[in-house]
Amino acid sequence: MSEYELPDSQKKALDNWIMQNILPQKTPSKTHPSYALKLLFEQSPDGFFITNKQFKEAMVRCEFVPVNKNKLNWDFRVTLKSSGSK
Repeated sequence: MSEYELPDSQKKALDNWIMQNILPQKTPSKTHPSYALKLLFEQSPDGFFITNKQFKEAMVRCEFVPVNKNKLNWDFRVTLKSSGSK
């Protein structure tokens, strides 16, 4: 396991949070780049520390496509279902 690889239980928890809290939308969100979404996850009741890279990988795993992979903080075409703290 590399230093960026999450254990399966953490991957599952992160993927579940993404699927429960993030919805696809047609236009990119400028208010919720990957780093901001990562922080929302970490502050959630079931959250834990992850890197921005780990969060971006999880978003792709959950079938969210980044607008521009060349940026440090990826924008996604998403909106939050609620406050993002489920």
